[in-house]
Amino acid sequence: MSGLGYLELLLDGAAVAWVPLGELAKYSETRIGFQALGKSNYVGVDNLVQSRGGRVDSNYVPTSGNLTEYRKGDVLIGNIRPYLRKIWLADRNGGTNGDVLVVRLKDAKVDPRYLYQVLSDEIFFEYNIQHSKGAKMPRGSKSQILQFPVPIPCPEDTEKSLAIQAEIVRILDAFTALTAELTAELTA
Repeated sequence: MSGLGYLELLLDGAAVAWVPLGELAKYSETRIGFQALGKSNYVGVDNLVQSRGGRVDSNYVPTSGNLTEYRKGDVLIGNIRPYLRKIWLADRNGGTNGDVLVVRLKDAKVDPRYLYQVLSDEIFFEYNIQHSKGAKMPRGSKSQILQFPVPIPCPEDTEKSLAIQAEIVRILDAFTALTAELTAELTA
């Protein structure tokens, strides 16, 4: 795959390895008891905000069972109706249900904020929609998501790669902030 739009521009000629997500990350396999969860650290698909809007506190918190644990730095993706583009970079520890995928890096050569930027791109969501299953309540294909190619700059030099990833995150975060400010001004 060679088309992540703005990411290709930001990579600007750096050597890039396209690595399947499953080689860099895995789905969370750890569990957390319902007792450890509250409105601010339980994340269900209902309190992930669509269009990459992050999350809001939950109106519902499970009262029994063990749930999938997420940790600060994990990327949470709403797996029902991928066209809603629900994604969040966890800034705390907590738990979620089976309708939310918890992607956890297993490779220190990737900055979690960079992975979030890659997975919050429209290219990823189009890929996810293309491979989703079901008509009424489509779900992303967990196995296909792990095949999604992630661009890793300067793969032979971890320090340089992480520096490039951090700069890309800085630029995209600044762009997002400016876009939000412009949108607020236009709305006012």
